[in-house]
Amino acid sequence: MKKVILGLLLLVGTQMFAQGRMSEASLKKMQDKEMAALSLTEQQMPQYKVINATFMEGLKELREADGDRSEKFAEMRKLSEKRNEDLRELLSEEQFAKFEKLQEERRKKMIGRARERRKNN
Repeated sequence: MKKVILGLLLLVGTQMFAQGRMSEASLKKMQDKEMAALSLTEQQMPQYKVINATFMEGLKELREADGDRSEKFAEMRKLSEKRNEDLRELLSEEQFAKFEKLQEERRKKMIGRARERRKNN
C-alpha cells in the first residue's frame, strides 16, 4: 500500500513539475523545509541533497523520455524505492518516520487539490 501511495505522490509531483507549477526555487524551498523538519545534522545535509538531486534528475529524464506511461510509472516507482532505501540508511529511525509522515501529508494535499480541480472543471 505504501508503494502505491508513494507512486501516486510521485506521479502527481512529477506532473506538477512537468507542467511548470513547481519552479526550481519552489523545489529548493520544499527541500529546505524538509531538512529543517527532519532536524538533519551538518553531516546529513549534503548527503540528503545528493539523494534528492539524483531522484529529481531521474524524474526529469523519465519525463523527457519517450515511452509508455505505465513503463515510466514503473521506473518512477523504482526511483522512489531507491530514494527511500538511501534515506533509510542516512536518517535515524525517528527522522525517517518524520520523512514518511511529511510525504503522506504532501500526498493528501495533492490529492485534495486534484479533486478540487476536477470538481471545478
